[in-house]
Amino acid sequence: MKNLLFALLVGSGSLYAQTNDDAIKATLLAEAKALKAHQPSEVRKQWSFDPKDTKHTIVSVNLPDGSYTSRTGADFTRDDAFPPAMPLSVSNADFKIKSAGNFASANYQTTYTAPDGKSVKAHRVVLLEKVGNAWKITSISEHYY
Repeated sequence: MKNLLFALLVGSGSLYAQTNDDAIKATLLAEAKALKAHQPSEVRKQWSFDPKDTKHTIVSVNLPDGSYTSRTGADFTRDDAFPPAMPLSVSNADFKIKSAGNFASANYQTTYTAPDGKSVKAHRVVLLEKVGNAWKITSISEHYY
């Protein structure tokens, strides 16, 4: 009887275990939720970066108007207005996630929709690393189309 209870306990735990893909997707969606709510400190909780780094770009965005913006770790740390407030609805789809050990990449589509119904789509490429038990974003490249 003890063996049966133990087997059921172990089996039920594995039913609720989160896969790497699920954990990575949860990190990406938590960052998206914090971006929409304009909560820079919550956005930064989803990231792993050197706050003193002025050399390496961790955010690279080609904007819909054709302009480009980027941020280093130091930029990301010092700029409380970044990321900007987004009075838009945001949806993410078509996740393609690859992981190996403590590193992962995610490619997916994001649609930003304004209150007037106009929308713009973007393709995001995100690199992540596993820090402890949590997946953290290390860089994002976003291209609007």
